[in-house]
Amino acid sequence: MNLKEINSQEPPIPNRLNVVPFQSSLEDSSLLISSQAAIKLQTNLLKSSIAYAQSISGSLILKTTLKHTLEILTQYTSAGEGSIFLIDEDGEIVESILARSPVTRDLKDSVISKVLDDGLAGWTLRHRQIGIIYDAIIDDRWVQLADQPYAARSALAIPLIYGIEVLGIITLTHPQPNHFNEEIAMMMQYSMEIIAAIIVNAQLHANYRPLDLV
Repeated sequence: MNLKEINSQEPPIPNRLNVVPFQSSLEDSSLLISSQAAIKLQTNLLKSSIAYAQSISGSLILKTTLKHTLEILTQYTSAGEGSIFLIDEDGEIVESILARSPVTRDLKDSVISKVLDDGLAGWTLRHRQIGIIYDAIIDDRWVQLADQPYAARSALAIPLIYGIEVLGIITLTHPQPNHFNEEIAMMMQYSMEIIAAIIVNAQLHANYRPLDLV
């Protein structure tokens, strides 16, 4: 799906300028637990990004950032699998890591296009908010892909939005239903800005070309 098509389906402009908060019914004590978990998650993400930024340069830093970010989020949410992809302002895929074995570029683009058109990823970007699927069997936002190499009964999608720019989306899955809950969603809500900032920073480093000094 083209990003311009996603934007055309968004709510009125005042509601598009920021991510729509996840609607939680948690009590204050549970929100506190989620916020404390988010602080630990953000600290881990920042430490990791600093560590490999000092040892990796050039275009590799973006791929490394996405890979490590996905690994940390999978660990903190106890997800079974995860994927992340970035899109530019025209909706073109610029980088991605999918939860499947290595595939051709055409197949990868086809998979991403499918989930943007019909799946949870597209829903999440159109609504600019975290999306949860408690049971993929009864939720029509989940797209079962052909030859999918993993089982997914529950899913969590996190939009990557920096300012008003849509950067991409992260999707986490688990083979059991009801794995992802409001506590996990709120932890991710509190951490979304940091995640997006880390990725933007990696993009800047990847595109940086020092001026030739004569």
